[in-house]
Amino acid sequence: MSPYANQPMSNWPNITQNLIDSYPLKQSEILEIAIIAWQQVWDTVIGNQISLQEFDLPATIVGYFFQKLFANELERKYPKQWRGELNKNDKDLVYIENSHFSTEMKTSGQMGYCLYGNRSYNQRVDRSLDTKDKSGFYITLNFYHKRMTCLRIGWIDQDDWIPQSSQTGQAATLKPEVYQYKMQVIGGSYIKETPVAMLKGVGSTTLSLLEENKIFTFYDLKSYNGDNKKIIKLRDNNYENLG
Repeated sequence: MSPYANQPMSNWPNITQNLIDSYPLKQSEILEIAIIAWQQVWDTVIGNQISLQEFDLPATIVGYFFQKLFANELERKYPKQWRGELNKNDKDLVYIENSHFSTEMKTSGQMGYCLYGNRSYNQRVDRSLDTKDKSGFYITLNFYHKRMTCLRIGWIDQDDWIPQSSQTGQAATLKPEVYQYKMQVIGGSYIKETPVAMLKGVGSTTLSLLEENKIFTFYDLKSYNGDNKKIIKLRDNNYENLG
Protein backbone atom coordinates (compact mmCIF):
# COMPACT_ATOMS: atom_id res chain seq x y z
CA MET A 1 0.00 0.00 0.00
CA SER A 2 1.20 3.50 -0.79
CA PRO A 3 2.46 5.48 2.24
CA TYR A 4 0.28 8.32 0.94
CA ALA A 5 -2.91 6.24 0.83
CA ASN A 6 -5.86 7.84 2.63
CA GLN A 7 -3.67 10.77 3.69
CA PRO A 8 -4.67 14.38 3.00
CA MET A 9 -2.34 16.26 0.69
CA SER A 10 -1.37 18.51 3.60
CA ASN A 11 0.43 15.50 5.13
CA TRP A 12 2.36 14.61 1.99
CA PRO A 13 5.45 16.78 2.62
CA ASN A 14 6.02 15.15 6.01
CA ILE A 15 5.49 11.67 4.56
CA THR A 16 7.99 12.43 1.81
CA GLN A 17 10.54 13.73 4.30
CA ASN A 18 10.17 10.62 6.46
CA LEU A 19 10.62 8.37 3.42
CA ILE A 20 13.75 10.22 2.32
CA ASP A 21 15.14 10.19 5.87
CA SER A 22 14.72 6.41 5.95
CA TYR A 23 16.41 5.90 2.56
CA PRO A 24 19.76 4.05 2.71
CA LEU A 25 21.59 6.74 0.71
CA LYS A 26 22.13 10.32 1.80
CA GLN A 27 21.32 12.98 -0.75
CA SER A 28 24.99 13.95 -0.85
CA GLU A 29 25.86 10.38 -1.88
CA ILE A 30 23.22 10.36 -4.60
CA LEU A 31 24.61 13.64 -5.93
CA GLU A 32 28.18 12.35 -5.85
CA ILE A 33 27.28 9.18 -7.76
CA ALA A 34 25.14 11.12 -10.23
CA ILE A 35 28.00 13.50 -11.03
CA ILE A 36 30.42 10.58 -11.50
CA ALA A 37 27.98 8.71 -13.75
CA TRP A 38 27.20 11.83 -15.77
CA GLN A 39 30.89 12.48 -16.36
CA GLN A 40 31.40 8.85 -17.33
CA VAL A 41 28.69 9.16 -19.97
CA TRP A 42 30.58 11.94 -21.75
CA ASP A 43 33.98 10.34 -21.19
CA THR A 44 32.84 7.25 -23.10
CA VAL A 45 34.82 6.40 -26.22
CA ILE A 46 33.33 4.24 -28.99
CA GLY A 47 35.67 1.73 -30.62
CA ASN A 48 38.61 3.20 -28.71
CA GLN A 49 38.57 6.08 -31.18
CA ILE A 50 35.47 8.27 -31.20
CA SER A 51 34.28 10.26 -28.20
CA LEU A 52 30.60 9.91 -27.37
CA GLN A 53 30.48 13.71 -27.38
CA GLU A 54 30.86 13.64 -31.16
CA PHE A 55 27.54 11.81 -31.59
CA ASP A 56 24.16 13.52 -31.69
CA LEU A 57 22.51 10.99 -29.41
CA PRO A 58 18.78 10.91 -28.61
CA ALA A 59 18.10 12.00 -25.04
CA THR A 60 16.61 8.58 -24.26
CA ILE A 61 19.95 6.93 -25.07
CA VAL A 62 21.87 9.42 -22.94
CA GLY A 63 19.45 8.77 -20.08
CA TYR A 64 19.83 5.01 -20.46
CA PHE A 65 23.63 5.26 -20.34
CA PHE A 66 23.39 7.47 -17.25
CA GLN A 67 21.06 5.02 -15.51
CA LYS A 68 23.34 2.05 -16.18
CA LEU A 69 26.48 3.91 -15.13
CA PHE A 70 24.76 5.18 -11.97
CA ALA A 71 23.78 1.61 -11.06
CA ASN A 72 27.29 0.38 -11.81
CA GLU A 73 28.92 3.05 -9.65
CA LEU A 74 26.46 2.42 -6.81
CA GLU A 75 27.17 -1.32 -6.93
CA ARG A 76 30.91 -0.69 -7.05
CA LYS A 77 30.66 1.48 -3.95
CA TYR A 78 28.26 -0.75 -2.00
CA PRO A 79 28.52 -4.27 -3.49
CA LYS A 80 26.78 -5.98 -0.58
CA GLN A 81 23.86 -3.56 -0.45
CA TRP A 82 23.12 -2.54 -4.05
CA ARG A 83 23.12 -4.00 -7.55
CA GLY A 84 21.71 -3.08 -10.92
CA GLU A 85 18.75 -4.62 -12.71
CA LEU A 86 19.23 -8.28 -13.66
CA ASN A 87 15.72 -9.67 -14.05
CA LYS A 88 12.59 -8.39 -15.77
CA ASN A 89 10.83 -7.62 -12.51
CA ASP A 90 13.85 -5.89 -10.94
CA LYS A 91 13.84 -2.17 -10.41
CA ASP A 92 16.71 -0.18 -11.89
CA LEU A 93 18.52 -0.08 -8.53
CA VAL A 94 18.02 -3.16 -6.37
CA TYR A 95 18.57 -2.83 -2.62
CA ILE A 96 19.60 -6.35 -1.67
CA GLU A 97 18.77 -6.16 2.03
CA ASN A 98 15.23 -4.82 1.68
CA SER A 99 13.29 -4.55 -1.58
CA HIS A 100 11.23 -1.69 -0.12
CA PHE A 101 14.17 0.58 -0.93
CA SER A 102 14.73 -0.71 -4.46
CA THR A 103 14.50 2.28 -6.75
CA GLU A 104 13.39 3.21 -10.23
CA MET A 105 15.27 5.84 -12.23
CA LYS A 106 13.70 8.26 -14.66
CA THR A 107 15.41 10.81 -16.90
CA SER A 108 14.29 13.51 -19.30
CA GLY A 109 16.43 15.44 -21.75
CA GLN A 110 13.78 17.97 -22.76
CA MET A 111 13.95 21.65 -21.92
CA GLY A 112 12.08 21.94 -18.62
CA TYR A 113 11.62 20.07 -15.37
CA CYS A 114 8.86 17.59 -16.21
CA LEU A 115 9.28 13.82 -16.26
CA TYR A 116 7.61 11.41 -18.65
CA GLY A 117 6.72 7.75 -18.54
CA ASN A 118 6.15 5.42 -21.45
CA ARG A 119 2.90 6.35 -23.16
CA SER A 120 1.35 3.14 -21.81
CA TYR A 121 2.10 4.00 -18.15
CA ASN A 122 -0.93 3.44 -15.95
CA GLN A 123 -3.04 2.03 -18.76
CA ARG A 124 -5.15 -0.85 -17.50
CA VAL A 125 -4.11 -3.18 -20.29
CA ASP A 126 -0.50 -2.88 -19.16
CA ARG A 127 -1.05 -2.91 -15.41
CA SER A 128 -2.40 -6.43 -15.56
CA LEU A 129 0.52 -7.71 -17.65
CA ASP A 130 3.48 -5.79 -16.30
CA THR A 131 5.60 -7.64 -13.74
CA LYS A 132 7.59 -4.59 -12.67
CA ASP A 133 6.13 -2.52 -9.84
CA LYS A 134 6.24 1.13 -10.88
CA SER A 135 5.41 2.42 -7.40
CA GLY A 136 8.13 3.23 -4.92
CA PHE A 137 11.30 5.27 -4.58
CA TYR A 138 12.54 7.18 -7.61
CA ILE A 139 15.76 8.97 -8.41
CA THR A 140 15.20 11.27 -11.38
CA LEU A 141 17.37 13.48 -13.55
CA ASN A 142 16.46 16.27 -15.90
CA PHE A 143 19.23 17.31 -18.27
CA TYR A 144 19.66 19.45 -21.34
CA HIS A 145 22.36 18.60 -23.84
CA LYS A 146 25.43 17.89 -21.68
CA ARG A 147 24.21 19.66 -18.54
CA MET A 148 22.45 18.20 -15.53
CA THR A 149 19.62 20.55 -14.59
CA CYS A 150 17.59 18.88 -11.82
CA LEU A 151 18.32 15.82 -9.68
CA ARG A 152 15.50 14.59 -7.47
CA ILE A 153 14.60 11.83 -5.04
CA GLY A 154 11.15 10.90 -3.85
CA TRP A 155 8.28 8.47 -4.11
CA ILE A 156 6.03 8.00 -7.12
CA ASP A 157 2.98 5.75 -7.17
CA GLN A 158 1.83 4.16 -10.41
CA ASP A 159 -1.44 6.05 -10.06
CA ASP A 160 0.50 9.33 -10.09
CA TRP A 161 1.01 8.96 -13.83
CA ILE A 162 -1.68 10.56 -15.96
CA PRO A 163 -2.53 7.81 -18.44
CA GLN A 164 -3.13 8.18 -22.14
CA SER A 165 -6.44 6.94 -23.44
CA SER A 166 -4.87 5.31 -26.48
CA GLN A 167 -1.74 3.33 -27.21
CA THR A 168 -0.81 5.89 -29.86
CA GLY A 169 -0.95 8.84 -27.45
CA GLN A 170 2.00 10.85 -26.24
CA ALA A 171 4.09 10.04 -23.17
CA ALA A 172 2.36 9.75 -19.80
CA THR A 173 2.89 12.69 -17.46
CA LEU A 174 2.96 13.14 -13.70
CA LYS A 175 0.34 14.95 -11.71
CA PRO A 176 1.54 18.43 -10.65
CA GLU A 177 1.25 17.67 -6.94
CA VAL A 178 3.86 14.91 -7.29
CA TYR A 179 6.58 17.44 -8.13
CA GLN A 180 5.46 19.72 -5.33
CA TYR A 181 4.93 17.28 -2.47
CA LYS A 182 6.43 13.86 -3.27
CA MET A 183 9.82 14.74 -4.76
CA GLN A 184 12.75 16.72 -3.39
CA VAL A 185 15.39 18.49 -5.45
CA ILE A 186 18.94 17.50 -4.57
CA GLY A 187 20.84 20.76 -4.77
CA GLY A 188 24.40 21.14 -5.95
CA SER A 189 26.78 23.27 -7.97
CA TYR A 190 25.48 21.64 -11.16
CA ILE A 191 22.41 23.90 -10.96
CA LYS A 192 24.55 26.94 -11.78
CA GLU A 193 25.12 25.60 -15.30
CA THR A 194 21.40 25.30 -16.07
CA PRO A 195 20.36 27.23 -19.22
CA VAL A 196 18.64 30.44 -18.20
CA ALA A 197 15.85 29.63 -20.68
CA MET A 198 14.58 27.07 -18.14
CA LEU A 199 13.53 29.78 -15.69
CA LYS A 200 9.78 30.12 -15.40
CA GLY A 201 8.55 33.15 -17.27
CA VAL A 202 11.53 33.46 -19.61
CA GLY A 203 10.06 33.71 -23.09
CA SER A 204 11.72 34.49 -26.39
CA THR A 205 11.84 38.27 -25.80
CA THR A 206 13.37 37.98 -22.34
CA LEU A 207 15.76 35.29 -23.54
CA SER A 208 17.00 37.57 -26.32
CA LEU A 209 17.58 40.33 -23.77
CA LEU A 210 19.52 37.99 -21.52
CA GLU A 211 21.66 36.69 -24.36
CA GLU A 212 22.41 40.25 -25.48
CA ASN A 213 23.82 40.77 -21.99
CA LYS A 214 25.90 37.56 -22.16
CA ILE A 215 23.61 35.75 -19.72
CA PHE A 216 23.27 32.11 -20.71
CA THR A 217 23.20 30.16 -17.43
CA PHE A 218 21.81 30.48 -13.92
CA TYR A 219 25.31 31.41 -12.76
CA ASP A 220 25.50 34.23 -15.30
CA LEU A 221 22.19 35.63 -14.09
CA LYS A 222 23.10 35.33 -10.42
CA SER A 223 26.38 37.15 -11.09
CA TYR A 224 24.78 39.94 -13.12
CA ASN A 225 25.83 43.39 -11.89
CA GLY A 226 24.46 45.56 -14.69
CA ASP A 227 21.69 48.13 -14.48
CA ASN A 228 18.92 46.63 -16.63
CA LYS A 229 15.86 46.72 -14.39
CA LYS A 230 14.14 43.77 -16.07
CA ILE A 231 17.18 41.54 -15.62
CA ILE A 232 17.67 42.71 -12.03
CA LYS A 233 14.04 41.89 -11.22
CA LEU A 234 14.36 38.44 -12.81
CA ARG A 235 17.56 37.79 -10.88
CA ASP A 236 16.15 38.94 -7.54
CA ASN A 237 12.88 37.01 -7.95
CA ASN A 238 14.77 33.77 -8.63
CA TYR A 239 17.93 34.31 -6.59
CA GLU A 240 17.46 31.38 -4.20
CA ASN A 241 16.92 28.96 -7.09
CA LEU A 242 19.96 29.93 -9.14
CA GLY A 243 22.39 27.61 -7.36
